[in-house]
Amino acid sequence: MTSSISTFFDHLLAFLLGSAYKLGYCVFIFVLCLLAIRVSRHMIRSFFEGRLAVNRHIDTSKATTLGSVVSSIATYTIWFVGICSMLIQLGVPSTSLAAVLGTGTVAIGLAAQNVIKDIIAGFFILLEDQFFVGDLVTLPNQNLTGTVEEITIRVTRLRAADGTLHIVPNGSITVVSNMCKEYSNAIVEVDVAYEEDLMRVLEVLRDEMSCSFGALEGLRKEPVVLGVTSLGDSGITIRMTAECQPEAKYAVERALRLRVKNRLDKEHISIPYPQCVVHMAAAHGAEDKGV
Repeated sequence: MTSSISTFFDHLLAFLLGSAYKLGYCVFIFVLCLLAIRVSRHMIRSFFEGRLAVNRHIDTSKATTLGSVVSSIATYTIWFVGICSMLIQLGVPSTSLAAVLGTGTVAIGLAAQNVIKDIIAGFFILLEDQFFVGDLVTLPNQNLTGTVEEITIRVTRLRAADGTLHIVPNGSITVVSNMCKEYSNAIVEVDVAYEEDLMRVLEVLRDEMSCSFGALEGLRKEPVVLGVTSLGDSGITIRMTAECQPEAKYAVERALRLRVKNRLDKEHISIPYPQCVVHMAAAHGAEDKGV
Protein backbone atom coordinates (compact mmCIF):
# COMPACT_ATOMS: atom_id res chain seq x y z
CA MET A 1 0.00 0.00 0.00
CA THR A 2 2.75 2.38 1.00
CA SER A 3 4.69 1.45 -2.14
CA SER A 4 1.67 2.20 -4.37
CA ILE A 5 1.15 5.61 -2.79
CA SER A 6 4.83 6.39 -3.17
CA THR A 7 4.74 5.37 -6.84
CA PHE A 8 1.65 7.50 -7.44
CA PHE A 9 3.29 10.58 -5.94
CA ASP A 10 6.47 9.89 -7.87
CA HIS A 11 4.51 9.81 -11.13
CA LEU A 12 2.54 12.91 -10.13
CA LEU A 13 5.72 14.78 -9.28
CA ALA A 14 7.34 13.72 -12.55
CA PHE A 15 4.23 14.83 -14.47
CA LEU A 16 4.15 18.21 -12.73
CA LEU A 17 7.85 18.75 -13.25
CA GLY A 18 7.58 17.73 -16.89
CA SER A 19 4.56 19.98 -17.44
CA ALA A 20 6.28 22.85 -15.66
CA TYR A 21 9.37 22.35 -17.82
CA LYS A 22 7.33 22.30 -21.02
CA LEU A 23 5.33 25.35 -19.96
CA GLY A 24 8.50 27.17 -19.00
CA TYR A 25 10.08 26.21 -22.30
CA CYS A 26 7.10 27.58 -24.24
CA VAL A 27 7.16 30.82 -22.26
CA PHE A 28 10.89 31.07 -22.85
CA ILE A 29 10.45 30.56 -26.62
CA PHE A 30 7.64 33.13 -26.68
CA VAL A 31 9.76 35.74 -24.92
CA LEU A 32 12.74 34.81 -27.10
CA CYS A 33 10.63 35.37 -30.23
CA LEU A 34 9.56 38.80 -29.02
CA LEU A 35 13.19 39.68 -28.26
CA ALA A 36 14.38 38.34 -31.63
CA ILE A 37 11.75 40.38 -33.47
CA ARG A 38 12.80 43.56 -31.68
CA VAL A 39 16.48 42.90 -32.33
CA SER A 40 15.86 42.05 -35.99
CA ARG A 41 13.90 45.25 -36.55
CA HIS A 42 16.68 47.29 -34.94
CA MET A 43 19.33 45.55 -37.05
CA ILE A 44 17.35 45.99 -40.26
CA ARG A 45 16.73 49.66 -39.52
CA SER A 46 20.40 50.21 -38.68
CA PHE A 47 21.46 48.42 -41.86
CA PHE A 48 19.36 50.60 -44.16
CA GLU A 49 20.28 53.77 -42.29
CA GLY A 50 23.93 52.83 -42.70
CA ARG A 51 23.46 52.25 -46.41
CA LEU A 52 21.85 55.65 -46.76
CA ALA A 53 24.72 57.30 -44.90
CA VAL A 54 27.33 55.62 -47.13
CA ASN A 55 25.53 55.97 -50.47
CA ARG A 56 23.63 59.21 -50.94
CA HIS A 57 22.26 58.03 -54.29
CA ILE A 58 19.96 55.46 -52.65
CA ASP A 59 16.35 56.64 -52.59
CA THR A 60 15.30 57.23 -48.98
CA SER A 61 11.69 56.23 -49.65
CA LYS A 62 12.80 53.00 -51.31
CA ALA A 63 15.07 52.14 -48.38
CA THR A 64 12.19 52.78 -45.96
CA THR A 65 9.86 50.58 -48.01
CA LEU A 66 12.33 47.70 -48.31
CA GLY A 67 13.09 47.94 -44.59
CA SER A 68 9.39 47.61 -43.80
CA VAL A 69 8.98 44.54 -46.02
CA VAL A 70 12.13 42.82 -44.73
CA SER A 71 10.95 43.43 -41.15
CA SER A 72 7.60 41.80 -41.95
CA ILE A 73 9.29 38.74 -43.47
CA ALA A 74 11.62 38.41 -40.47
CA THR A 75 8.69 38.67 -38.05
CA TYR A 76 6.68 35.94 -39.77
CA THR A 77 9.74 33.67 -40.02
CA ILE A 78 10.62 34.03 -36.32
CA TRP A 79 7.06 33.26 -35.21
CA PHE A 80 6.91 30.22 -37.54
CA VAL A 81 10.13 28.75 -36.14
CA GLY A 82 9.11 29.51 -32.55
CA ILE A 83 5.68 27.90 -32.85
CA CYS A 84 7.15 24.77 -34.46
CA SER A 85 9.70 24.50 -31.64
CA MET A 86 6.97 24.82 -29.00
CA LEU A 87 4.84 22.13 -30.67
CA ILE A 88 7.76 19.69 -30.76
CA GLN A 89 8.48 20.34 -27.07
CA LEU A 90 4.82 19.70 -26.23
CA GLY A 91 5.15 16.20 -27.64
CA VAL A 92 4.19 16.55 -31.29
CA PRO A 93 6.51 14.24 -33.32
CA SER A 94 8.65 16.03 -35.86
CA THR A 95 7.62 13.60 -38.62
CA SER A 96 3.94 14.16 -37.88
CA LEU A 97 4.53 17.89 -37.72
CA ALA A 98 6.25 17.80 -41.13
CA ALA A 99 3.33 15.83 -42.62
CA VAL A 100 0.78 18.17 -41.09
CA LEU A 101 2.73 21.19 -42.33
CA GLY A 102 2.87 19.72 -45.84
CA THR A 103 -0.85 19.04 -45.89
CA GLY A 104 -1.57 22.37 -44.24
CA THR A 105 0.51 24.18 -46.82
CA VAL A 106 -1.60 22.74 -49.63
CA ALA A 107 -4.84 23.50 -47.79
CA ILE A 108 -3.76 27.01 -46.93
CA GLY A 109 -2.59 27.52 -50.50
CA LEU A 110 -6.07 26.69 -51.75
CA ALA A 111 -7.96 28.54 -49.02
CA ALA A 112 -5.73 31.60 -48.88
CA GLN A 113 -5.30 32.29 -52.56
CA ASN A 114 -6.07 35.98 -52.08
CA VAL A 115 -3.44 36.31 -49.34
CA ILE A 116 -0.82 34.63 -51.52
CA LYS A 117 -1.85 36.87 -54.42
CA ASP A 118 -1.42 39.93 -52.19
CA ILE A 119 2.05 38.81 -51.11
CA ILE A 120 3.24 38.14 -54.66
CA ALA A 121 1.83 41.46 -55.84
CA GLY A 122 3.62 43.21 -52.97
CA PHE A 123 6.97 41.82 -54.06
CA PHE A 124 6.38 42.91 -57.67
CA ILE A 125 5.40 46.40 -56.51
CA LEU A 126 8.83 46.72 -54.88
CA LEU A 127 10.75 44.85 -57.55
CA GLU A 128 9.41 47.07 -60.35
CA ASP A 129 9.65 50.31 -58.32
CA GLN A 130 5.98 51.08 -58.94
CA PHE A 131 5.71 53.38 -55.92
CA PHE A 132 7.38 54.01 -52.57
CA VAL A 133 6.50 55.35 -49.15
CA GLY A 134 5.75 59.07 -49.49
CA ASP A 135 4.54 58.92 -53.11
CA LEU A 136 1.22 60.46 -54.11
CA VAL A 137 -0.66 57.83 -56.12
CA THR A 138 -4.07 57.19 -57.62
CA LEU A 139 -5.64 53.73 -57.85
CA PRO A 140 -8.23 54.07 -60.64
CA ASN A 141 -9.87 50.68 -60.06
CA GLN A 142 -10.27 51.54 -56.35
CA ASN A 143 -11.16 55.20 -57.04
CA LEU A 144 -8.61 56.22 -54.38
CA THR A 145 -5.98 58.95 -54.25
CA GLY A 146 -3.57 59.49 -51.39
CA THR A 147 -0.03 59.45 -50.03
CA VAL A 148 1.57 56.05 -49.46
CA GLU A 149 2.26 55.70 -45.72
CA GLU A 150 3.34 52.06 -45.59
CA ILE A 151 3.87 49.06 -47.85
CA THR A 152 3.91 45.59 -46.32
CA ILE A 153 4.08 42.25 -48.06
CA ARG A 154 0.26 42.07 -48.04
CA VAL A 155 -1.29 45.56 -47.94
CA THR A 156 -0.59 49.16 -48.88
CA ARG A 157 -1.78 52.01 -46.65
CA LEU A 158 -2.86 55.26 -48.31
CA ARG A 159 -3.60 58.51 -46.48
CA ALA A 160 -6.17 60.62 -48.37
CA ALA A 161 -6.17 64.43 -48.39
CA ASP A 162 -9.00 64.51 -45.83
CA GLY A 163 -7.00 62.32 -43.43
CA THR A 164 -8.78 59.04 -44.18
CA LEU A 165 -6.51 55.99 -44.05
CA HIS A 166 -7.23 53.46 -46.81
CA ILE A 167 -5.84 49.92 -46.39
CA VAL A 168 -5.66 48.28 -49.82
CA PRO A 169 -4.67 44.62 -50.43
CA ASN A 170 -1.75 44.53 -52.87
CA GLY A 171 -3.47 41.89 -55.00
CA SER A 172 -6.34 44.25 -55.80
CA ILE A 173 -4.01 46.91 -57.21
CA THR A 174 -4.13 46.48 -60.98
CA VAL A 175 -3.39 50.02 -62.19
CA VAL A 176 -1.28 52.64 -60.39
CA SER A 177 -0.98 56.29 -61.39
CA ASN A 178 2.14 57.60 -59.64
CA MET A 179 2.34 61.40 -59.50
CA CYS A 180 5.80 61.42 -57.87
CA LYS A 181 8.01 59.84 -60.53
CA GLU A 182 10.88 62.28 -61.17
CA TYR A 183 8.65 65.31 -61.81
CA SER A 184 5.07 66.57 -62.13
CA ASN A 185 3.40 69.08 -64.40
CA ALA A 186 1.42 71.87 -62.77
CA ILE A 187 -1.41 72.86 -65.12
CA VAL A 188 -3.13 76.24 -64.90
CA GLU A 189 -5.91 77.51 -67.17
CA VAL A 190 -7.39 81.00 -67.37
CA ASP A 191 -10.25 82.47 -69.40
CA VAL A 192 -10.09 85.89 -71.05
CA ALA A 193 -12.85 87.85 -72.74
CA TYR A 194 -13.37 87.68 -76.49
CA GLU A 195 -12.94 91.46 -76.64
CA GLU A 196 -9.30 91.27 -75.49
CA ASP A 197 -6.30 91.42 -77.83
CA LEU A 198 -5.27 87.76 -77.74
CA MET A 199 -1.67 88.34 -78.86
CA ARG A 200 -1.18 90.91 -76.09
CA VAL A 201 -2.68 88.55 -73.53
CA LEU A 202 -0.30 85.75 -74.55
CA GLU A 203 2.67 88.12 -74.35
CA VAL A 204 1.66 89.27 -70.85
CA LEU A 205 1.27 85.67 -69.65
CA ARG A 206 4.66 84.64 -71.10
CA ASP A 207 6.30 87.52 -69.28
CA GLU A 208 4.60 86.55 -66.03
CA MET A 209 5.69 82.91 -66.42
CA SER A 210 9.26 84.07 -66.96
CA CYS A 211 9.12 86.14 -63.75
CA SER A 212 7.59 83.21 -61.85
CA PHE A 213 10.50 80.90 -62.58
CA GLY A 214 12.83 82.74 -60.26
CA ALA A 215 10.20 83.58 -57.66
CA LEU A 216 8.49 80.25 -56.97
CA GLU A 217 10.05 77.29 -55.18
CA GLY A 218 9.72 73.79 -56.60
CA LEU A 219 9.92 74.70 -60.30
CA ARG A 220 12.32 72.66 -62.42
CA LYS A 221 11.90 74.64 -65.63
CA GLU A 222 10.38 77.94 -66.70
CA PRO A 223 6.58 77.65 -67.03
CA VAL A 224 5.31 77.50 -70.61
CA VAL A 225 2.25 79.16 -72.13
CA LEU A 226 0.85 76.50 -74.46
CA GLY A 227 -1.76 78.77 -76.03
CA VAL A 228 -5.48 78.63 -76.67
CA THR A 229 -7.07 75.32 -75.71
CA SER A 230 -10.78 76.15 -75.90
CA LEU A 231 -13.25 78.67 -77.25
CA GLY A 232 -15.94 78.68 -74.60
CA ASP A 233 -19.36 80.26 -74.37
CA SER A 234 -18.08 83.24 -72.40
CA GLY A 235 -14.34 83.41 -73.03
CA ILE A 236 -11.15 82.05 -74.53
CA THR A 237 -9.26 79.46 -72.44
CA ILE A 238 -5.46 79.67 -72.29
CA ARG A 239 -3.38 76.89 -70.73
CA MET A 240 0.01 77.08 -68.99
CA THR A 241 2.17 74.22 -67.72
CA ALA A 242 5.10 74.16 -65.32
CA GLU A 243 7.44 71.23 -64.71
CA CYS A 244 8.01 71.03 -60.96
CA GLN A 245 8.99 68.78 -58.10
CA PRO A 246 6.28 66.16 -57.40
CA GLU A 247 5.63 67.29 -53.85
CA ALA A 248 5.27 70.95 -54.96
CA LYS A 249 2.69 70.40 -57.71
CA TYR A 250 -0.40 71.75 -55.97
CA ALA A 251 1.48 74.59 -54.27
CA VAL A 252 2.87 75.70 -57.64
CA GLU A 253 -0.58 75.60 -59.23
CA ARG A 254 -2.05 77.77 -56.47
CA ALA A 255 0.81 80.26 -56.66
CA LEU A 256 0.61 80.53 -60.45
CA ARG A 257 -3.13 81.14 -60.39
CA LEU A 258 -2.63 83.97 -57.90
CA ARG A 259 0.15 85.55 -59.95
CA VAL A 260 -1.86 85.27 -63.19
CA LYS A 261 -4.94 86.86 -61.59
CA ASN A 262 -2.95 89.76 -60.16
CA ARG A 263 -1.09 90.34 -63.43
CA LEU A 264 -4.27 90.35 -65.52
CA ASP A 265 -5.83 92.85 -63.12
CA LYS A 266 -2.72 95.02 -63.38
CA GLU A 267 -2.85 94.93 -67.19
CA HIS A 268 -6.63 95.60 -67.17
CA ILE A 269 -7.34 92.33 -68.94
CA SER A 270 -10.79 91.12 -68.03
CA ILE A 271 -11.64 87.59 -66.96
CA PRO A 272 -15.17 86.89 -68.26
CA TYR A 273 -18.08 85.75 -66.20
CA PRO A 274 -20.82 83.46 -67.55
CA GLN A 275 -23.25 85.35 -69.76
CA CYS A 276 -25.60 84.70 -72.61
CA VAL A 277 -27.30 86.80 -75.30
CA VAL A 278 -31.00 86.24 -75.90
CA HIS A 279 -32.37 87.18 -79.33
CA MET A 280 -36.11 87.97 -79.34
CA ALA A 281 -37.70 87.07 -82.65
CA ALA A 282 -41.20 88.35 -83.49
CA ALA A 283 -43.78 85.66 -84.17
CA HIS A 284 -45.03 85.22 -87.75
CA GLY A 285 -47.78 87.68 -88.45
CA ALA A 286 -47.32 89.54 -85.16
CA GLU A 287 -46.98 92.89 -86.97
CA ASP A 288 -50.38 92.43 -88.67
CA LYS A 289 -51.96 91.66 -85.32
CA GLY A 290 -50.47 94.74 -83.71
CA VAL A 291 -48.16 92.80 -81.44
